[in-house]
Amino acid sequence: MSEHHLAGFLIAIEGIDGAGKTTQAHLVQERLQSRKLAVVRTKEPTMGHWGQILRDSALTGRLSLEEEVEAFLNDRREHVENLILPELKAGKIIILDRYYFSTAAYQGARGIDSEELIRRNEQFAPEPDLLIILDIDPKTGLDRIRTRGDRANLFEETGTLEKAREIFRNIKKPYHYRVDATQPVDTIRDLIVRQFSAMSAERIAKSDAHPHDKLHATLKLFGAEPL
Repeated sequence: MSEHHLAGFLIAIEGIDGAGKTTQAHLVQERLQSRKLAVVRTKEPTMGHWGQILRDSALTGRLSLEEEVEAFLNDRREHVENLILPELKAGKIIILDRYYFSTAAYQGARGIDSEELIRRNEQFAPEPDLLIILDIDPKTGLDRIRTRGDRANLFEETGTLEKAREIFRNIKKPYHYRVDATQPVDTIRDLIVRQFSAMSAERIAKSDAHPHDKLHATLKLFGAEPL
């Protein structure tokens, strides 16, 4: 298959705090790896310099809105250049626990134009092939955070989460897929994997690859032994 057909697949899992993004990133990774697919799981903010600044600010006192936006953009640029683009070029499936839609939602909740934030990010960050938005009400999300023993940070105030949820709910992309995050975790995982499989199979079917290559790729996608 050509380089285009070997291009990777980018899954972004989004939603407010407590929606279950990290849980689903783990579960989806495990399910896809069980099919012997090459998967890379990563998250934002990263563990790099800018990501650490953002983590510290969430716990000890938030940066100004402008400083916060710039820190997110700088962190994401490094993430895109050093990991996301190289792994996509290598044909990997990338599962992102948060992406630039979180910046749009949370910094949008502080007053920045969320649509403009999305446009700024898409100048350098690849759009996901599949955007999963895990939808949950803020009270349930905060209850989950407390249940797991974490204390809410400055990004997790109820008013902020309500505004962020509304922004997430208003995102309209041809590749977005909203999921009720109050469902059992295995049910949510299966919904995400099913959507990924359908979109990947459609991409293969529409490609100009040789029919044998299409069959091989489709069998591999679903974990079957190639002929």
